[in-house]
Amino acid sequence: MYKVFVNNVPIYFQKDALFESNIPTQFLPNLSLEHFDEFKVEVEKLNSEVFLFIKGKDPFKEIQQFFNKFEWIEAAGGIVQQTESQKLLFIFRNGFWDIPKGKIEAGENPEEGAIREIQEECGLKNLKIVRELSPTFHVYFGYGKHFIKKTHWFALSTQETKVSPQLEEDITEVRWFDSNEIDFVKEQTFASILDVLEDFERKH
Repeated sequence: MYKVFVNNVPIYFQKDALFESNIPTQFLPNLSLEHFDEFKVEVEKLNSEVFLFIKGKDPFKEIQQFFNKFEWIEAAGGIVQQTESQKLLFIFRNGFWDIPKGKIEAGENPEEGAIREIQEECGLKNLKIVRELSPTFHVYFGYGKHFIKKTHWFALSTQETKVSPQLEEDITEVRWFDSNEIDFVKEQTFASILDVLEDFERKH
């Protein structure tokens, strides 16, 4: 199963022998760009009543089919843990706590992209990937285009403690949080980030 977030509303892509969906038929089989704003309003309304889903033989192919008018991009990032204090690292950007991440560059694999982005956004130098976490998907409009973004996530470790925000990326704060402070982050973050945190805590 996969989840694709639209304005913090998840659409569940599940495996089943037959195609089935409770998304209004005017948006099927694939979402047109002209109806994206209408679709966002509709899913916000429906989300209070039902879990939105699309079922098919191959859930990943169903994602590609439904969003085939959108430009596909991939990003990578991760949750960094300081080895001595066990604190976790988060960034504050545009009014929300977030996990450092960014677009994978040409020639990079997701692991390389995650390390580079975290280094750039947080001012760290030495990072080690501990394990892979589940990816997330979300769609958005920006720079005059409609995108669907797959983000590869990792759990990482570092012995460093000194951090600095990448101000040119609108990051105003980078902070280490104790485990008993994570609820503060969860109250001011995105639904997709909650999924990553849950996955990290489950596998920790």
